[in-house]
Amino acid sequence: MSFLERRRGRAALSLLATLPILLAAHAARADDLEEIVVTAYRSPTDITKSGSAITVIPGDKINNASPGSLVDVLRQVPGVTVTQSGGPGGTTEVSIRGAEAGHTLVMIDGVRVNDPASARNSFDFAVFSPTDIERIEILRGPQSALYGSDALGGVINIITRKRTGAMSMTVAAEGGSYNTFGGNAAAGGSIGPVSLSVSGTLFDTNGFSRVGDRDNGEADGTKKFAGTARTSYNSGEGQAFDFGVTAYHQKSEVDGGSAAKYDLPGYERDRDVLTGFARFNFEGYDGKLNNQFSFFGSQTTSAYIEPNPRSTDTDGSDVGLEYQGTLDMGQAGTLIWGARAEQEAATQSTTTSVATASSFDMERTLLAVFAMQQFTLFDRLNLSLGGRYDEDVDGQGFLTGRATAAYLIDETGTKFRGSFGNAAKRPTMFQLFDGQYGNPDLVDEQSYGGDVGIDQELFDGRLTFSATGFYNNFTNLIEYQSKLLPDYPKSGYYNIKSAETSGLELSADAILWPSVLKATGSYTYLHAVNLDTNLPLSRRPENSGSLTLTYTGIEDFEFGVIATYVGDRYNNDAKTAAALVPLDAYTKVDLTASYKLNPETTLYARLENLTNVEYQDAFGYNNAGRSGYVGLRWTH
Repeated sequence: MSFLERRRGRAALSLLATLPILLAAHAARADDLEEIVVTAYRSPTDITKSGSAITVIPGDKINNASPGSLVDVLRQVPGVTVTQSGGPGGTTEVSIRGAEAGHTLVMIDGVRVNDPASARNSFDFAVFSPTDIERIEILRGPQSALYGSDALGGVINIITRKRTGAMSMTVAAEGGSYNTFGGNAAAGGSIGPVSLSVSGTLFDTNGFSRVGDRDNGEADGTKKFAGTARTSYNSGEGQAFDFGVTAYHQKSEVDGGSAAKYDLPGYERDRDVLTGFARFNFEGYDGKLNNQFSFFGSQTTSAYIEPNPRSTDTDGSDVGLEYQGTLDMGQAGTLIWGARAEQEAATQSTTTSVATASSFDMERTLLAVFAMQQFTLFDRLNLSLGGRYDEDVDGQGFLTGRATAAYLIDETGTKFRGSFGNAAKRPTMFQLFDGQYGNPDLVDEQSYGGDVGIDQELFDGRLTFSATGFYNNFTNLIEYQSKLLPDYPKSGYYNIKSAETSGLELSADAILWPSVLKATGSYTYLHAVNLDTNLPLSRRPENSGSLTLTYTGIEDFEFGVIATYVGDRYNNDAKTAAALVPLDAYTKVDLTASYKLNPETTLYARLENLTNVEYQDAFGYNNAGRSGYVGLRWTH
């Protein structure tokens, strides 16, 4: 039986095997029904009124994860695919519903951090270190009507914590396998109308060989530092100010390629990300109108150093301002509108022992206007309709729209929901202006798609589950082509690719035994195909999912088992089936445990990759074997 046939057969078997687990294992606390999200509609909204497919990862789950990575947490979200090339510090891409990694818009506190100087304007999650995070909101489906370019697959919004009330503090440190040490500290509180929060993390590991012999090759280490600061002022009379800054630094040893022959010293990648915002809010019309003015900026610098010596340096920045108005129209709903102006800049240069050569040094001015109406009919049906126009002052413009609906049946704990919209991504400055591969004639990538789903609560909130079906169509996708192929005058980027993705997302969370045992689960079936070749898109598993069991039956003690499954997929896009390179399925099992030594001090431990499975997200790149970590956390 061929690899492709095994994939198709496992799709049906995995779905049948997963459904009983999910239907027996999804619960929600009663207060989940009142959870507020901000990403789905650009303003605080009760999640029950959202017609969008959105997942909220709470801060305690993030801050309990490895201080060096967010990967394992994101793998548990339905519809999300993670590709990590060589463990912590290696390039880490996150895609949603089969779209490309560059089709995921990533924000920190509402500020986009996609790198304008990268080839695909994507965000490398390798540089991210969990600091004092309040929550992460993952919005799936085309979202350009809300957020403009890049949001074809969805949006990931990382929201840092704004500590209020009495002064609080958290300090944690851990160590373990691969000579790894991690630590973090956070503190903050408020005095009257003023609040202040600061945090910092560090992570240092000797690592393992990213390619070749994982345990006996030349080890590739990583050092990471991160910090955040937030302050706010609220007059209590309709005026408020909020300021925040976040910084990440990463220095990683890497290898020159995916083959074992590249397992050599002297390759290094350094990255820095700095982002900040200042927001002013003024109310009017007896509190019915909120005016928000935002100033924002982000910068990503990167250096790829080779032993020749040779260094490729990039610098991308995005600065601008935005106005958003929110009007409470009573029974007519809520109207949100605004305008945005920003300037992107990007440079790339290569330095050798002989000279420095510039690949490109460009900037562009981007403008946008948007509006959205939210309203409720018959006390049950929540609707939204919005649109946005984006324009590159010296280039192209695109118009996008989006509609959502959520119908609530409180008597049965049921919500039916759906959304539909289109999205666009403008060519990156690298694709347009790079001296060797750029093509100034590129046009915007386009997509449209939607989803329908149901959220169901049973047994007084002890059992709930969600199911979502989705479809997306992509056209004018930009792909690199070699001039060795016919019809291409030079090697470079061209609008020559179309794709289609569809699938099913299931999620579940159940209280199996009150105060003793709970379970969460997720499953994604994904069909992602290149419409030009009718072959699967690269690194998109047809089947993936996770299952977590948490035991809390002993006072002050918690124990968890996390199983993550990633199904068969291919490493590459290809013109023929014979040229596809398969990646085998794998299941990774992790154990976690924590014990409260006293009300302020917690001892915790993680055993990752319990069965020591060897797996690859990208062909040739290793991931960590069985590894253990122990730490202490103090809170006050």
